[in-house]
Amino acid sequence: MIAKLQEIHLKGMPLSRGVAIGPIFFVDIPEEPIPEYIIALEEIEGEVNRYRAAVAEGMSEIQRLQTDLMSEQNLEGAAILDAHLYILQDPLMVGEVENEIRRIGMNAEYVFDRMMKQYLTKFNAIKDPFFLDRLKDIKDVSRRLLGCLRKDVRSYFQEIPPQAIVFIRELSPSNVVDACAHSVAAFVTQGGGAASHAAIVSKAKCIPLVTSIDFNHIDFPLEGIVVIDGETGDVIINPDSETIRVYSQRIEDSKKALKQLESEVTFKTETYDGHRVQLSANISLIDEVETLHKQGGSAVGLFRSEYIFLSDEDLPNEEKQFQTYRQIIQEMRGLPIVIRVFDLGGDKYMLGQRMMYESNPFLGCRAIRFLLRERRFFKAQLKAILRARAYGDLSIMFPMVSTLRELQEAKALLKEAQLELQLCHGLRPDPVRIGCMIEVPSAAVIADILAKECDFLSIGTNDLVQYSLAVDRGNHTLNDLYTPADPSIIRLIKHIVDAANREGIPVSVCGEVAADYRFTALLLGLGVQELSVSICHMAEIKAAIRSCSIIDAVQFADRVLLCKTSEEVEQFLTNRKPLN
Repeated sequence: MIAKLQEIHLKGMPLSRGVAIGPIFFVDIPEEPIPEYIIALEEIEGEVNRYRAAVAEGMSEIQRLQTDLMSEQNLEGAAILDAHLYILQDPLMVGEVENEIRRIGMNAEYVFDRMMKQYLTKFNAIKDPFFLDRLKDIKDVSRRLLGCLRKDVRSYFQEIPPQAIVFIRELSPSNVVDACAHSVAAFVTQGGGAASHAAIVSKAKCIPLVTSIDFNHIDFPLEGIVVIDGETGDVIINPDSETIRVYSQRIEDSKKALKQLESEVTFKTETYDGHRVQLSANISLIDEVETLHKQGGSAVGLFRSEYIFLSDEDLPNEEKQFQTYRQIIQEMRGLPIVIRVFDLGGDKYMLGQRMMYESNPFLGCRAIRFLLRERRFFKAQLKAILRARAYGDLSIMFPMVSTLRELQEAKALLKEAQLELQLCHGLRPDPVRIGCMIEVPSAAVIADILAKECDFLSIGTNDLVQYSLAVDRGNHTLNDLYTPADPSIIRLIKHIVDAANREGIPVSVCGEVAADYRFTALLLGLGVQELSVSICHMAEIKAAIRSCSIIDAVQFADRVLLCKTSEEVEQFLTNRKPLN
C-alpha cells in the first residue's frame, strides 16, 4: 500500500487574485559559468559586432514579448517592458561595454558580466526598495543578453508542463510572459511587492500570484499537486481529495460567473435600488478604446498620457501630442475622457527625459513637481490637449498635487496656454473641466481647499495608501502593512468625499481598490460617485454595483468607519453578502 502524502499548508501574501490547481514545478535558475578568453587583435571588431548583434537580438525578443502582451490587451505589462528596452539602450550597455572589449581584448560575455557586477554592486549599496526592485529589471535584462551571447543557454521555462504552479524564488516581468506561453496556472515566489513589475503583469494577465513563501523550508517533491488561493495567500501542497473538490468547485463557479458577467455588459450601471454610478475605464493606449466600446463602457476616467510616449527617443512636441490626443478623442465617439497630464518620475521616465539622481524618487521630483519645473514641456502638453478638445468631451487632471500652490500654478499655466492658443490659432479660451488627484495625505487633509479650485477630485489609492502608512508598496517585507483596509485610509476617503460634497463636485476612485469587488459597496457607501478601473475589471465591478443597495452600502460604510484595525475591516469586507 502506498502511504498517503500529508497536506502541507503554507501562508503567503496574495498579490494577484484567483484560484489554481496544478502540478508543482520548481524553477531554479543557476548561475551559468561565464567563458573567459582573449580575443586576437584582428578579431576585436568582430567581437564588438557580435555583442551588438546580441543587444539587437535582446531588443527583438523584448519587443516580441511586448507584441504578445499588446495582443492580449495587457498594456501595463507592455509598458513595463519599455523599461527593459531603455536599459538595453543605456550608454553603459552599448558604448562602455564595446570600449572595454577593445581596451582589454577579452570576449564579450566576460566583459559584459564583469561590468554588470561592478554596476550591480554600486546599485546594491543604495538601500532603497525602489532601486532594489529596479535592480531585478537590470538582472533580468542581463540574463537575457548573456543568453543571446551564449546560444547554448536553455530556457528554464520551456519544460513547464501545462497548467503548472510555478515556484520561483524571484519573478521578473519577462519570466511571467515567457512562462505564460506555456499556460502556467499560477506563481509562488519568495519575494516581491504589490507594486513590483512582475506583480503588475500577473494581475493584468489574471494569473494568481502568492509571495513571501520561504522556499528553504520546503522539501520540493519531484511530482505532486498544489493548490494556490490568490485571495487568501494559502498554498496547499499535496491536497487531499476533499480539498481538491472544494477548490475545483470555486474555479468552476468563477468560470460561470465570468460568463454571466460578459452577458451583462449592456446592463445599466446602477445599484439594486436604482442609484446610478459612473463606471469608467483606466487606459494607457489608443487601442484600448475599441475594447472599451465592446465592453459597453461609457467613459474613460483616467488616460495615462505618458505611456504612449515612454519609448520615444525624444520628448514629444506639441504637434505630435495633439495628433495623438485628437485620435483618441475621435475614437471615443463622443464619450467623455479624462486626460491625466504626464505622471513622470518615480519609476517612469521617457527616453529623452533629463534624469537626475534622487535617493528616493517617489518622494522627489515627480508628476506635477517635475512638470512645474519643466514649464515649456508642460505648456506644450496643455496646448496639445486644449487643441484636441475641439474634437470631443475632454477633461484635464493634475497628478500628485500636494499643495494648493501647485494646483494654482498648474491652472495659471493652463490659462497662459489658452491665451497663446487664442493669439496663434484663434481658439476661444472656453472653460475646461479640471480635476485634481488626491494621492498624498497633505492633499487629503486640504481636500476642502483644493475642491474650491476644481471641477472634480480623483483619489489615487495606490499612492495614498503608500504615503499615508509610510509603507513602500514595492517592499515585499512590508506587504502585511500595505493595505487599503486600514481604518486611516477608509476615513481619509470619507473626509475627501465630504469635502467635495460641500463644494458640489464629484469624487472618483481610480486606484486598485476601485477594481476590488470587495470594496465596491464600501466605496459607494462612503459617497464615491465614480469608479475608474482597468477594462478587464469593468464587468466584475459592474456586477458588484448591481448586487448592492445604496441604502445597504451606506449602512455598511457606517459600520466599517467604526473599525479600529485593518483586520476588522477585512473581516467586514469578507463577511458581507451581496443582495443577489
